[in-house]
Amino acid sequence: MKICLIAPIPPFKGGIAKYCYSLARELEERHDLLLLSYRRQYPSLLTGNRPQRDPSVDYAAVSSQFRNVSYELDSLNVLSWLAAARRVSEFSADLVILPWWVTYWAPQYLWFLRYFRKRGIKCLLLCINVYDHEESRVKNILTRFVLRRAERMIVHSGGELRELEAINRTASMCTHLLPVFSYQRMIPVPHKGIQCLNLLFFGFVRPYKGLDLLLRALVLVRELDIRLKVVGEFWHGTDEYVQLIRELDIAGVVEIIDRYVDDQEMSGYFAGADVVVLPYRTSKTSGVIATSYGYGKPVLAADVGGFHEVIRDGHTGRLVPPLSVPALAEGIRWFYESRGTDFAGNISSFVEERMSWHSLVDAIEEISGNVG
Repeated sequence: MKICLIAPIPPFKGGIAKYCYSLARELEERHDLLLLSYRRQYPSLLTGNRPQRDPSVDYAAVSSQFRNVSYELDSLNVLSWLAAARRVSEFSADLVILPWWVTYWAPQYLWFLRYFRKRGIKCLLLCINVYDHEESRVKNILTRFVLRRAERMIVHSGGELRELEAINRTASMCTHLLPVFSYQRMIPVPHKGIQCLNLLFFGFVRPYKGLDLLLRALVLVRELDIRLKVVGEFWHGTDEYVQLIRELDIAGVVEIIDRYVDDQEMSGYFAGADVVVLPYRTSKTSGVIATSYGYGKPVLAADVGGFHEVIRDGHTGRLVPPLSVPALAEGIRWFYESRGTDFAGNISSFVEERMSWHSLVDAIEEISGNVG
């Protein structure tokens, strides 16, 4: 099948680019792929003027892995949309895949969907999120406006499938768990304290992710040997959290690394972690869980969205009620007392069964109605 994937890939930062790259690698192995990425993904204003590209990524090395790839799209330049669409038509694509995760893409995707439908080219929206994590009435209206015009969609949780069904009852749709990223694992450095439990909070720090709840939970397990690393860029700065750490008197057990880290450095943080913690107030899916599983690390998470579909409680991690500081503390205590569990083995079995890129492409082939 001739497939076009229109999506950001490295050297762009973040989990979405890594997701699209991993998908592209699997598609490249099985189909004739046209991969169209971006020279500009977002305007600087939307990212707080933070760099959007990872300087450690070898652009040429990434490009060399694909037979037909370009970085010519500009999300703000309609002429680049037209050039990309014409290239898809010249490629004679059977299917165009568009990843959907934030409402920002509504204008461009509406244009693409209309263009390709008029030319008889199938489109699939791969919904990493249905609605924005930080929703608003305007965003939700725009999201529904786009998704009602899609004819094929895949989501990563049952809850989001139900959301899609409420938006668009005529489209073909299915669910597939968020696949696991593959990383080069580092050998863990022995911890100074044999009894120490090392927690990791990883990724962009935004209010909905509940870092403040985790910090408060640490106070309730103060008698245990616990260490927490917070690794990732802070969306609204660190001041609020630094002040809270001082008020709670836990500065001695919390380390903040307020910046983007590349894959090599990230591997070190995951290697040194015993548990990855997601105390989210709300979410549907999370690439951090897939990343954690890629390193064989269990997850302590609030039971929000579709997390219960990805975390086998007591086997690959632990689920606790959301918005509950005491429940988070009890979850930490459970991990402290359960270190004899073969979490890595449990995770490996679960991933092979339900979270592979191969099976995601199987789902794409099935919903497209063409497995040639």
